[in-house]
This record gives sequence, structure tokens and C-alpha cells, in this order.
Amino acid sequence: MADTYRENRKNELRKRIVDADRLKQEDVRESEARKKKRTRGIVVILVVSVAAMLLAAGIYYLLHRRYQGFSVNWSVDLTAEEGAVESDYEDYLIYADGFLKVTRDGATYINSAGKTIWNQSFEMNNPYATVNGDYCAIGDQGKTSIFIMNTSGTTGQAETNLPINKLAVSETGVTYALLEDSSASYITVFTREGAALDISIKSILDGDGYPVDISVSPDGTELITSFAYIDNGSIGNKVIFYNLDEIGQNAGSNRVVGGFTDDFAGHLAGRVHFSDNIHAQAFYDGGIAFFSTKVLTSPEIIQNVEIKDNIKAISYSGEYVGVLTLNSDENVPEAYNLILYRDNGQQIFSVPVGFNASGFDIDEGMVFLYNDKNLRVYDIGGNIKFDGSIDKSISKVSSISKAAGPLGMDLLIGSSGYMESIKLK
Repeated sequence: MADTYRENRKNELRKRIVDADRLKQEDVRESEARKKKRTRGIVVILVVSVAAMLLAAGIYYLLHRRYQGFSVNWSVDLTAEEGAVESDYEDYLIYADGFLKVTRDGATYINSAGKTIWNQSFEMNNPYATVNGDYCAIGDQGKTSIFIMNTSGTTGQAETNLPINKLAVSETGVTYALLEDSSASYITVFTREGAALDISIKSILDGDGYPVDISVSPDGTELITSFAYIDNGSIGNKVIFYNLDEIGQNAGSNRVVGGFTDDFAGHLAGRVHFSDNIHAQAFYDGGIAFFSTKVLTSPEIIQNVEIKDNIKAISYSGEYVGVLTLNSDENVPEAYNLILYRDNGQQIFSVPVGFNASGFDIDEGMVFLYNDKNLRVYDIGGNIKFDGSIDKSISKVSSISKAAGPLGMDLLIGSSGYMESIKLK
């Protein structure tokens, strides 16, 4: 009996030893399996991370690389079209999704596919064109004829009773004409059909000054005007805001809701511009004044940027405002500076430029400098995206692409008698 008991105990101990060894071996195998799994996981993470970094680096390179060449997508010979008339004056404006081409004999809207959407013939000695959204207005400067068009064609014609100095059109087609005679200037307003509205603002040249430039807000209710005047034998300047809505009616017969004189003492604001319904700018020989009209009854200067160097050219589009200035810093070899701002006065970039530009455009967040056949393109970060020559002399540049992409960038080029689309790549 005792022997049997001892034998059973021995067997039980052997079994426990075997089970313990088996469990230990299983633990070792599981541990090794976990190590292998962790190793594989780490390897996968490393591979994925490296691949992601390489992909990001590739995308960054493609998005930020400088384009080295171009190809022509299509080219249209505008002189070969039926009814085309050779003219000694030709101008292009960025309009809708293409260009507005203006000559003394008429205007043509050509879309981004190179298709002529409409032609409007006229005879003008000094055509003056202005665009805003889908609308454009063209008047004979010094004469009395105005044509108002949208992307579908002519919506109206107007005749003024005094010579036209400047025009400004809103996104709704409401057109403001700055007229003048020997003693006064008048702002007259027309509907998109060309009918005169019962709104007229008179300024006496001897007292109020000479109107230099005007611009209307996209909604057509606000107007900014720059006046030059003589003050004790010196030239003075004032920027006036008018409201042509109900708020302006309550401001008095002249509809003035804001005026700025001291900010422009000793300077002349040669250009004014509305970027949107609440942001406007006055460009003067000494800087840029950025205005807010958020409070319609009280426009204010939110930023007055001093620019000591002479301004060679200005450009604006959407929320962007740019200037090309001469560079007075003798330690910098480049002759110019290119500065880009947002419409509230915030500076985006400032870069020295050695490119002697005769043309300067901003479109879709891209900046274009050009002369003859030479073109330089900057992105919103101030990086050069292209610097080279194309096959035709450049009169105007706009962007078809919303941004510079990895596969290239499509541009529209307006040239003398030609329009073409090219792809930078």
C-alpha cells in the first residue's frame, strides 16, 4: 500500500515537472513570437514612415520645384478671325475666366479655352475699360459713349452729357462715370442697361479738387475717390468715401461718409481700389493706405504702410495687393523689390528682384512679371516657379490653374494679335 502511494507521488511529481517544462517551453515560444511580432511591427512602421517621408518629400519637391520649360496647349490667331480689324491700340484685361481684349474698334471676350464668346464693335479714340466679376464697362475717355457688358454680351449703352474721365463698374453692372467740365466734376450712375439713375455728386474743382481716380465696391453701394487740390501753393490730396445706398442718403446731399486728408499730406494717391465690400486701398507716392468700410458710416484706415522707395508698378486681384518698387539699398544687387500684401495690409512676402518688368499681374494667388517674351512667376510664398522665355511677346498673363500643381501650371497669355494657353512644366 505504501509502495503504491509512493509510486503515485513520484508519477505526480514527474507529471508536474513535465508540465512545468512544457509551460516554460511554451512561454519561451510565446515570448519569441511576441518579439518577432514586435520586430515585424517596428519594421512595418519604419518602412511606412520612410515611405511617407519620401512621398511627402516628393510632393513637396513637385509643388515647390521651379518649372524648367513649357508647352503650348493651344494658340489662337485673333487677326485671322472673321471681321478682325487691325488696330494701332490693343489692351488686355483679366476678365471672368479669360481675357477682355480692347481696341479702338471694339472689345472681345475670349474665354479660357480660346473661344470668342462675344464681340462688341465701336469706334473710340481713347477706350477706357474697367472690369468687376462678370461685368465690364468701356467708355471713350474725353467723349460721351459707354458700353456695359457681362459674360453673355452687351447689357446696355449709355450717353453722358459731359466728357468721361474715369469709369468704375460693380459686380452687378451698376456703372459709375466720373465726368468733368471746366469748373467741376460729376459722378453719374447708370444701371447695367445704361439707364441713368437719379444720383449725381458734384465737386467744384477750385474747392473740392480734381478727381484722380475712383473705384466702386463689388456690390455697387460704396465709392472711393482720390482728389488732388492746391493748398497754399502746394499739392494736397484727400480720399473720400461715398455711400450710394440708404446710409448715404442720410449723410447729406453729397453722400460723403468718410474723408481722409492728413494721412496723405505731401503725397498724391494716384490709384484707389476696392478689393471687396469691406476692404479698399489708396496707393500714394509713399505707401499704401488700407481701409475698412465694415462700419458703413465710418470708414477707417486699418493699416498705413510706408514705402520709402519709388513705386514702379502696382497690381491687385482678389484678396492680394502687390507693389514693385525700386531698390535703394546699395548693399542689395537687385534693382527692385516685390512686395505682396493681403487686402487688410498684412505683408505676405518681400523679395528682391533683378527682373526689369514692363508688366505686373496677380491672379489666383500667383504673381507674374514680364517684359517682351520673358516671364517670371512667383507663388504665394515668394518662391520663383518659372523664369524663362516663351514664344510670343506678352501683353497680359492670367492663371487657369488655381495653384501651381505637381504636373505643371496652365496659363493664359495675351499677345499682340494672339492668345494662347501654355503649360509650365
